[in-house]
Amino acid sequence: ITIERSLGEFDRCRTIYTKYIQAMPFNYKAWINFAKLEKSCNEIERCRAIYESGISEDEMEKPEFLWKSYIDFEVSCEEWEKARILSTYVATYS
Repeated sequence: ITIERSLGEFDRCRTIYTKYIQAMPFNYKAWINFAKLEKSCNEIERCRAIYESGISEDEMEKPEFLWKSYIDFEVSCEEWEKARILSTYVATYS
């Protein structure tokens, strides 16, 4: 993924991340890195969709890291209300 990204092959990165997540849907780092790739491409809605898909996984390793990354993403986009809603949801269900 690092090589493809350095070459600017973002579609190839997406394909690799998709296969990675299909093989290991519980790996929170894969979800976070995939979302960060989309954010770096300024694909905000794609990034948000990745986080939404990730948090819906039942067997996620360390889901708190994925939630924190999602909240940090919303804060970086200055989506204060969305970040507040996510924080409230996490606090309620933790």
